[in-house]
Amino acid sequence: MWPAVRMRALSPLLLLATLLLPLPGCGEGEPPPAPAVPEEDSPYPLTLRDDAGQEVLLEEEPLRIISLVPAATGIFQALGEGNRLVGRTDYDLDPELSHLPSVGGGLHPSVERLVGLAPDLVVRFDGESDQATPAALDAAGIQHIAVRPDTIGDIRRMIGTLARITDATEEGERLLTLMDGELDRVRRLVEGEPPVRVAFILGGDPPWVAGRGTFLHELIEVAGGENVFGDVGPLYSPVSVEEVIYRAPTLLLAPDGVGIPSGLAHLPLRRVPTDVQAPGHRVGSSAVEVARVIHPERGW
Repeated sequence: MWPAVRMRALSPLLLLATLLLPLPGCGEGEPPPAPAVPEEDSPYPLTLRDDAGQEVLLEEEPLRIISLVPAATGIFQALGEGNRLVGRTDYDLDPELSHLPSVGGGLHPSVERLVGLAPDLVVRFDGESDQATPAALDAAGIQHIAVRPDTIGDIRRMIGTLARITDATEEGERLLTLMDGELDRVRRLVEGEPPVRVAFILGGDPPWVAGRGTFLHELIEVAGGENVFGDVGPLYSPVSVEEVIYRAPTLLLAPDGVGIPSGLAHLPLRRVPTDVQAPGHRVGSSAVEVARVIHPERGW
């Protein structure tokens, strides 16, 4: 999925051992040739603070990674570091990942399968819903970092963190520049348009909606909308059909294939691609998709 892993710089011990070897062709009293200098310094050992607030020390560059967060998996791919992945979850449906063994769900994965793949590093979701996995990883001596991409700012930080881990900072900057450019373009194109009152329905009956503190709430605002559930949350909540009707959205947004309660059938509904729900590096493209249905008059 990703390009080949770059070679790490020589460690100080290895470099010292190299300097202590006899140098063929050097007569006594002749200065030895200067040792080769690595083209770029290795960032390792690397210390990170993850989204769980834990300080993580990576002594060496991880070459075998399992990501339990599909958005993080996609970022590794976009960074060109897919060849580091040795496992996937049931929710990683990209055909390029199909050759990888699955460890089950992103939450509560099969620890036995995970440990059997001998990863150097596991990227996991930070949340109260799965306390068993980090404890099991600790017990197995497997390093892990937690990510929680709730907001666009969280997504930017996750891209930066994963780029540092794989020593792909230039590619990470490129992804961030592309993402920020798309978001800025959408803001400019809808500037001056009256905001459209929107409810983003994620499915269920009663329906779940995107509230404050979510990247979907931010995407609605970037795209020239007003989230009628912007005061609900944080994050995602189930609400009654009556509450949706009471808040009088001009427009319902829902991902392709998501069911809408029959009580909301009279409200205008527009679909967005399923990927819009993914809090990953394509969030700029998601803003374009949301703006396309909120303000179709702009000729996207």
